[in-house]
Amino acid sequence: MKMLSKILFFILMGMLFIPMIQQFTHFSNVKKLNGSIKKIEFPAFNSESWFSESFQSQFEKYLAQDFGFANSFIRLENQIQFSLFNVARANGVIVGKENYLYEKSYIDAYYGNDFLGKKVIEEQFTKLKKLQDTLLYYNTKILIVYAPGKASFYPEFIPDNLREERKVTNLEYSLKMADSLDINHINLSKWFINMKDTSRYCLYPKTGIHYSFYGARLVVDTIINYCRDNYDFKLPDISWGEIKLNSKLKNTDRDIERGMNIIFDVDNFAMPYQDIKIGKQKESTPSMIVIGDSYYWQLHNMSMTTRIFRNGEFWYYNKQVYPKRNNKDTRVKELNLKKEILNHDLIMLLTTEPVLKRKYWDFIDNAYDAFFNPSNEAFQKEIEEQANKIRKNKTLMKSIEEKAAKRNISIDSMLMMDAEYILKYNAKK
Repeated sequence: MKMLSKILFFILMGMLFIPMIQQFTHFSNVKKLNGSIKKIEFPAFNSESWFSESFQSQFEKYLAQDFGFANSFIRLENQIQFSLFNVARANGVIVGKENYLYEKSYIDAYYGNDFLGKKVIEEQFTKLKKLQDTLLYYNTKILIVYAPGKASFYPEFIPDNLREERKVTNLEYSLKMADSLDINHINLSKWFINMKDTSRYCLYPKTGIHYSFYGARLVVDTIINYCRDNYDFKLPDISWGEIKLNSKLKNTDRDIERGMNIIFDVDNFAMPYQDIKIGKQKESTPSMIVIGDSYYWQLHNMSMTTRIFRNGEFWYYNKQVYPKRNNKDTRVKELNLKKEILNHDLIMLLTTEPVLKRKYWDFIDNAYDAFFNPSNEAFQKEIEEQANKIRKNKTLMKSIEEKAAKRNISIDSMLMMDAEYILKYNAKK
């Protein structure tokens, strides 16, 4: 009995010390957590932080996230919450019936809980109509693409405690305005829902928030055909490889599940995948800018931006430009918006239902001001004139180049930022 007690004691001590040993030696490979994890840095140690107890408080938080096998324990806790209580330990994630996974914002959008109001949407579309008509003069087209939302596609799996009476939604009223003002648009949401029971392959995954790879393929075909039929665009020929069903899902087909950081995969069904083959571009192949959310990434990764269209760009959330310009990070706010729009044949706004409340990330307002707000246009001209003055000064240009390299942005972007700063600084004097 005494020997058994000793054995149990040493086993217990070993269990207590193993995480500590792992923390300092990393003798075992521990799977990293998925998602946006803010890592807590080791706190600075000095007399001030010690006596104010800020060091102790920060060090406790540091240890809590960095102790041996921390990620494994987090996954275990998340698995228990999911398996026993049907709860997802991930920001905004809802576990629906039969373990269909949603983000809460999609359910809110489906029921109209995030409705902007008729007046706001009417103002946006009145501006958009004027932009569309004006850009036609310059042979630049505007196209809105409404991507489907998961709650609209799978309303039957929304948990009972979140079900309510549907109200007017941003999508419904936006479509009404687009129809009444004759604004070019594609309603993928309605199209996907209509195909739901007849599509040969799955259009929307169970554990992901975006449309399936097969669904994205249909979106590519639809946009291409629309542009050919309505704008007479000369686009490359597209062919698709054999469709293969695979039970090992790719990232976007289980992106919500991955963010939950659980141990065991959620029961799922095989999803369809296929390769894309893109023909040669023609000299007349149009270029485009896409202002969109994460629903465009799959299309961007299918080379829609640069190979199907010519020299195109994806302005993610109307903030960051992809692909990078000259391998430098470029922010949309650094660009001459009017010039950029006129240098392209198509401006496409692609967004899904819960993101409509963000009003296309102010792109419509900014573009409207760039074309129709005289004071804004005059200021842009002043910025360009100031930039030309800087270009003639070798010392200033050297400083611009150094700052651009330090910030990892293009020289031209840094130049425009400095020119704007100088004008605003002088205006305050």
